[in-house]
Amino acid sequence: MLALSGGYLGALHPLGDSLAVFRVPFAGGAIVFAFLLRHDVRAALLGLLASVVMLGMWLGHSGGGQDLTAPELTLYQQNMLWRNAGNARLVAAIRDSGADLVTLEEVSDQNLPILQSLQADYPVQHVCAFRNVGRVAVLARGLRATQRLTCAEDLGLAAMEVEGPKGRFWVAALHLPWPWPHEQAAHVERIVAELTALEGPMILAGDFNAVAWSHTVKRIGAAGGMARVGPYGATFELPPLGYPIGIDHVLAPKGLGVIERQPKLASDHHGLLARLPWPEAQD
Repeated sequence: MLALSGGYLGALHPLGDSLAVFRVPFAGGAIVFAFLLRHDVRAALLGLLASVVMLGMWLGHSGGGQDLTAPELTLYQQNMLWRNAGNARLVAAIRDSGADLVTLEEVSDQNLPILQSLQADYPVQHVCAFRNVGRVAVLARGLRATQRLTCAEDLGLAAMEVEGPKGRFWVAALHLPWPWPHEQAAHVERIVAELTALEGPMILAGDFNAVAWSHTVKRIGAAGGMARVGPYGATFELPPLGYPIGIDHVLAPKGLGVIERQPKLASDHHGLLARLPWPEAQD
């Protein structure tokens, strides 16, 4: 119960977001132990609390997305895996999806040719370096880039402003480090500062290395005037036991849109296909 409660304290210390990753098994374990200690009133009360947490998780993160009215834009999000050599399947999947926007992470030297392969379909590209695991990239087709955010060293953010049918908006790809004891919290501080300085609506997608209910996801969404799109779904199996967690997300204005999980292809992450309303430029 202490570990479960600690997972709600990400705003106070980054350890909270690390514990939040395991909120479901912590709650499940508390329910099991409460049943085994069912003659103890305190255990029963804690088990009831854990059951409420599980119910809240289910109701709050398993609902469907909002219905959309045409026109809509499509975004394909994929952490490629830095040692991925299966670029052809991903190129075909992106082309077949008809996506207007593409966000990619772990674009390493090994799989960098994918950007050239997609150049004809997605001539508007913005790529920023990020550690040895690979670059982050934003690709667009049928849209004109009006400005690009300068790449910052070791930030894991690539963002550019494009001209849509309802005005200009920002689209960004993000790759965060793992949470505490790693340096995710320090990166979030820098990301929030960058996003807060941008004007206009924003769509952001990527590998957050943080679950949907984490303080990290909420804070980044708030900084860009966005909310997470779609229900919670596993996109990665955490080693060594393969615990399924959802750490790849799409954020958009008001969280409007629908999400479809895509195959991993040659990666260790599932892709995401998001259908979103075109952002409306602010007056």
